[in-house]
Amino acid sequence: MQYSSPSLLRFFIVLSSSLVVAVNSQTCHLRELDICAVSSVAFNKVATTENEIDRYCNLFDDAKECFFNYTRKCMTPLHRELLNFGIEGAKELSAKFCKRGDRLRSDYLKHAPCIARAMPEGKKCLQDARTGFERIEEAKFQDRISTACCTYMRYQNCLTDAVEKRCGERAVQYGHILLRMASSNLIDIMCQGYDTNPVCKRLLPPSGTRPRGNSKSVVSKLFAAYVGL
Repeated sequence: MQYSSPSLLRFFIVLSSSLVVAVNSQTCHLRELDICAVSSVAFNKVATTENEIDRYCNLFDDAKECFFNYTRKCMTPLHRELLNFGIEGAKELSAKFCKRGDRLRSDYLKHAPCIARAMPEGKKCLQDARTGFERIEEAKFQDRISTACCTYMRYQNCLTDAVEKRCGERAVQYGHILLRMASSNLIDIMCQGYDTNPVCKRLLPPSGTRPRGNSKSVVSKLFAAYVGL
């Protein structure tokens, strides 16, 4: 999976906002959440130093605060409570990772340089992700969550393979730290089983399909800038 903050936050925002839009679709729009993703685009690389992690954590906090401001406006109290319960585990993990001297952070930094070197091999995964975001925008309402989950699982599996081939399984495990910070188990719960779900063949084009470039979403345009498409 991609271990830089923008990509993780974009998936978290899109998947979680599928629930938000279902609650208040008349006054809440996905485009508002693009602003939250924009706040994280300034850091579009794998953090490999103490200073880069500090910067990552600051931008990460800003983007998440933006998202939760949106949920306070667009979700019912019950839905907010369920969402907060789903990401509770991420708070402790984030506190440890963002604290200098913590063992979790130190162990991550041992693997970070290799993870960073593997990222160029993952550009094709980002191309698939951008194509998937275009399909999410076009999907019927009842297919939106499924399309997002299919896109996420394809993206995760593609980049996990790239990192594991170069750096080994241990590095993949530490890379997952950033995913847990972004969403705890929320995305995995929402997308359980989609890595083998045949519906994905109907909702997504074959891997390697180039995006059309006609997306109106700022999120998709940020992907294009990062991938160079």
